[in-house]
Amino acid sequence: MKTRFLIFVFLFLATISVGCNSTMPSSLDGATTLAPQKVSSNESMLSNCPVTLRPEGSFIPPEPWPSTPPRQDSFWFGGNGLWTVLPEDGSYPQLLLGEKFFWWSEEFDVTEDETPDLHLTAVRLDGDAPVFQVEEATNAYHEDLHWGMLVGVELESPGCWEFSGQYKNHELSFIVWVPEQ
Repeated sequence: MKTRFLIFVFLFLATISVGCNSTMPSSLDGATTLAPQKVSSNESMLSNCPVTLRPEGSFIPPEPWPSTPPRQDSFWFGGNGLWTVLPEDGSYPQLLLGEKFFWWSEEFDVTEDETPDLHLTAVRLDGDAPVFQVEEATNAYHEDLHWGMLVGVELESPGCWEFSGQYKNHELSFIVWVPEQ
């Protein structure tokens, strides 16, 4: 009888201590999850950044540009006058390392202007950082992507960034999350 009582007390105390441990969440069926479930600081910060996601009826570029973007996990964003490609999940880690950022316009003609007047500005929305600005782009060609405008982007800090691009009389803005590396 004493042994049963001690086993009962041990099980009761073990159940209470597991129930009070915040790193041991319970699943929906009531079973205890043994591995702690962590949310990285990048994921929690992303949830506070209103990133631009694929809109319904998203943009498809005019010919001769391809109807699908170059990466499977991305989408075209913008309109015939100015567009770019954005990541599906809104996270763009390459911008912290240095990235060739492509932009397109049906009005861009490399035979008339090899260095298009694409103005690009990026402002960090969730903290202090220098404003990123480019006043002139270069051109780029790829047989699958046709002619485009190219800007080198290297942001100084991770965070929630709003980009605004202007080319001729067209403007395009969007928000991306740039996670820590």
